[in-house]
Amino acid sequence: MRKLDSLPESRMLYSRLVRHARLRQLQLLLALQHSGSVMKAAQHLDMSQSAATQALAELERVLDLRLFERHARGMRPTPAGQALTDAARGVMSELEDACETLAAIRLGASAALRLGAIPAAAHAILAPLLARFYAQRPQVHVDVQEGEGARLLSLLIGGALDAVFCRQPALLPENLEFVPLVADEAVFIAAPGHPLAKVPQVRLAQLADARWVLPTSSIAVRDLFEREVLARLPQAQWFPVSTVSLPVLEALLAQPAAVTLVPRSIVPRLSHADPCAGICILDMAVDHAAFALAPLGAAYRREARPALLLQMLAQCPTWE
Repeated sequence: MRKLDSLPESRMLYSRLVRHARLRQLQLLLALQHSGSVMKAAQHLDMSQSAATQALAELERVLDLRLFERHARGMRPTPAGQALTDAARGVMSELEDACETLAAIRLGASAALRLGAIPAAAHAILAPLLARFYAQRPQVHVDVQEGEGARLLSLLIGGALDAVFCRQPALLPENLEFVPLVADEAVFIAAPGHPLAKVPQVRLAQLADARWVLPTSSIAVRDLFEREVLARLPQAQWFPVSTVSLPVLEALLAQPAAVTLVPRSIVPRLSHADPCAGICILDMAVDHAAFALAPLGAAYRREARPALLLQMLAQCPTWE
């Protein structure tokens, strides 16, 4: 009942914010949280200290809530202030993204498309797709966010993105559609000077003394590593770092006996990042079906498919 009883209260507070709050006050909340000082926040926003103090007091009066409290080293947000500051950060970030699109349109872009992509999909799908798309639609502004799949899908569901190029989700919300575009698998890679680099049909047991670069825990390859590699090599050693950063990955592979497991889709990107270093795929005698990854493709909302997105996807050879 508590949640239901809070609805009128939340609507009242929302109404007050819409009618009385200003974007400058949201900026002030962020500056206050960052600096912990009214004076420093005011300087950052090119305001007088009295104007900043008044702006905060007005916002607290509108909400009838204390947003910041003083302590020995300055100011810190109350629970109410933290909640509103978190929301303000999202609002200001969305406005920054919108202004990029607006600026592109003012400078001659005919339309805008907002895309998200995980690193593997950015390389295997989006990069070549954009090249073909821009050959036909050079005046379209495309904003691309690269990141982790779950976060990007949340932005897609919330309407902040038009599509996400990612791995096929295990569970897809009903309002989303996913179109597979590229098959993928996990492969074992090492530096060209690795002792097993040119050995045919390497058995997993031959990597018992290898030192592994761990994939980040949030990506599918990490699950495969734990299930297929650690299960057979329980004494495996690894670097005290997990990463999906391609420069870091390539640098660590230069260490003696270093190997890792990555999606095949990113291997060309790795091998061309530094022609003098490079990597090689080990010829492994494993059950390749066990190392298959969910396909890469595009996810979008069923009821909100921009025509521009469909025109872009039509440039993909595997699109039907």
